[in-house]
Amino acid sequence: MRRVESIFLVFAVVFYVWFLSHFGAGQVLAYLRTAGWGLALTIALESVARVANTLGWRATIAECPRELGFGRLFAARIAGEAVDYVTPTAQLGGQFVMALMVRRVLRMPIALATVIVAALTEAIGQIVFVSAAILVSIPMIPQAHRLLWPIFGGLAIAVALAAAFFWVQTRRPFSYLWRTAVKFDFGAAAHDEIRTSADEADSILLDFYAHHRPRLLASCLCYIVAWSMGPVEIFILLKLLHQPATIRIALLVEGVGLLIERATFLIPAKLVSQEGGKALILGLLGYPAGVGFAIGFLRRIKEMVWVLFGLASLTAHRLVVERASGAGHALSARSANVLEIQKAQGEQTL
Repeated sequence: MRRVESIFLVFAVVFYVWFLSHFGAGQVLAYLRTAGWGLALTIALESVARVANTLGWRATIAECPRELGFGRLFAARIAGEAVDYVTPTAQLGGQFVMALMVRRVLRMPIALATVIVAALTEAIGQIVFVSAAILVSIPMIPQAHRLLWPIFGGLAIAVALAAAFFWVQTRRPFSYLWRTAVKFDFGAAAHDEIRTSADEADSILLDFYAHHRPRLLASCLCYIVAWSMGPVEIFILLKLLHQPATIRIALLVEGVGLLIERATFLIPAKLVSQEGGKALILGLLGYPAGVGFAIGFLRRIKEMVWVLFGLASLTAHRLVVERASGAGHALSARSANVLEIQKAQGEQTL
């Protein structure tokens, strides 16, 4: 995995060097200076999408404990998204982190099942949003005919990935993972616990799809709202860079950009697909390629700010857990010392 990450990183560096040398670093820097503090507006706008994402996850939890408030869900969600952003885990590593961060108030089988369902509803929401964005925008933009085949190809990949993900979920995936875990020497008691949790998580998945379809729809709608913030951001950035902007252009750029990112989902941090994708799309639509690169780079800055928020949330959670664990060990040791003293006093009395 480290070798793959290194290849992606080298490829990204080569691309950035080539682009800046070909189109001019000075032009890109001028666009970035033009945007200025307007970037703070897009960072604040992203909070709306993150809240909608959290609500999308919350909708999949049929029986949510009272102790699991929105703040804890939000902290776990942005931490999981940060892990997904910086690691090539196909967005599965972040789901596991989300489940771990709420396991003290939401049992692990339920947490794992709900984050997996939420990942599917997020993908469905993205497909619905992209399809609607393209249907609305592409007939109105003459240059968009150049993007028809990439659009159809990207949509086919997105739908195939979502369908495959759903198919896997209906085949008791956690039980399969348990059979894999049996190969490791965790001990009989640990194996029994893992098997029970895996069976329960699989049952929760199947029960959700059979009996909680309104919740499935509500979760999809939340993610559609989250994805719809993207065109608003593109529109704002085009205006900040003093470029002609319409909502249809923003919808098309965001829709095709999401398809490119979906097709390259294994690449961590959206290397190349972020700046390169925006430069390609806007270039085909008649904009200077440097504008697309600058928009992709500005969006990366915004994403890195939220990655820092997520990693800070994860770090704070670990510190709290470690402190609570340390306090628990100290209390156990103190109780043991008290029992030893009482036992010694009893022996002296005898």
